[in-house]
Amino acid sequence: MVTLKTGFAMRKITPEGPCVLAGYAPAREMKGVHDDLYVKALFFSVKDVVYGCIAYDLLAVDSLLIEPVIRCLEEKGIQRENVVISAIHTHSAPGGILETRNGYLRTALDLAGKVDEDLIGNILAGTRECIEEALLDMRDGEIFRMYGTCPGVGSNRNVREWEGNDALLCFEIWSGGRKMMLVHFACHPTVLHAENQLCSADYPGALQRHMEAEGYEMIMFLNGSCGDISTRFTRKGNGFDEVERVGDLLAAKCVSLSGQKVPYEVYDIRVKRKKIVLRAKDALSMDEAERMLEIRQKEFEEGVEKGVSPVQKRLLESILEGAQADLRYAKNYDGEKQYEVELHFYKINEDIFVCIPGELFSRLSNPVQDEKTHFIGYANGYLMYFADRNAYEQRYYEALSSPFAAGEAERMMDLIQNEIEEWREQK
Repeated sequence: MVTLKTGFAMRKITPEGPCVLAGYAPAREMKGVHDDLYVKALFFSVKDVVYGCIAYDLLAVDSLLIEPVIRCLEEKGIQRENVVISAIHTHSAPGGILETRNGYLRTALDLAGKVDEDLIGNILAGTRECIEEALLDMRDGEIFRMYGTCPGVGSNRNVREWEGNDALLCFEIWSGGRKMMLVHFACHPTVLHAENQLCSADYPGALQRHMEAEGYEMIMFLNGSCGDISTRFTRKGNGFDEVERVGDLLAAKCVSLSGQKVPYEVYDIRVKRKKIVLRAKDALSMDEAERMLEIRQKEFEEGVEKGVSPVQKRLLESILEGAQADLRYAKNYDGEKQYEVELHFYKINEDIFVCIPGELFSRLSNPVQDEKTHFIGYANGYLMYFADRNAYEQRYYEALSSPFAAGEAERMMDLIQNEIEEWREQK
């Protein structure tokens, strides 16, 4: 039997000074805190090799946070490829933590905010403390696996009738007499909309609060392929009462699954990194981008004047946001012809985890995902959307916000599927 050591910790990273909230354009001034944000660390060692996961209550993470964290881990003898660094993707967390001074994310400056070195420094200080505590607290541990579904939280946000992804994977992890749960589920944490100016982890924060009442010290939320999944058609409002309702719905399902948990003895771990170069999309001319924005703005205003439903209004608003994204891309396009994407693959026993540095459409991953194959979004980097061809044809917001040409996400999925099949064939 393999001896397993586990340790986990969390540290508050709520901004204390003035900042903006990222996720919606333009970035909004933060006017207060509804609930605190955290960085959470989980480590486990198998045969004296340490693996782990670090998750932030932030919109996304890129090199500004990842590289210093990797250096911290390497100083402690932990290999960079053995750790997943991710964000939950709340749209009510501080901006200023993504590299918007150069590279593709220059086009996202108005929704991600200007780089805030002081804020990044404070988050990194909390991260180092969190890592240190989790590693110092490693004890004999146990892991239990649970798998099911949680319908009613999210759905495809472009066409309600299309398949979403309700899969829910949970791991209950014990470290000594303490327990936590890792929750993997695909849905945008955007119950709170652009009108909100209070700091919040959205429904994953509510999930943490509800699960604490069930005796769990920490809930680590890992988002999935939710580039096209949100609460747009399922939510009953955009306020904090709805945040609590959605968090409670997910927590209730996690608690229900805990009654079906099975021991998960870790006997096989494999890790690999693959790079793929994807073609960049061409930018519209400024005249064409401005013309499309005028058309979408008029459509939105006409819809509001007609008194369309809140759901239809949000769809029109999303189309308008896509036109705004197209104009930003036209303004900031630097002639880049391709982008390198690094994918991380983890095989733990029979489970394979594919880490995507951005927002993958579930319509791309659903044919590959199953009870043993999982996609983690917003992991080890952030390159915005990996959308399918149809999204480009329909000019959905996600495709217009993506740096990649139509069809490139499908090409990436071909590589991913080949890597998964190769692992499955190995005995």
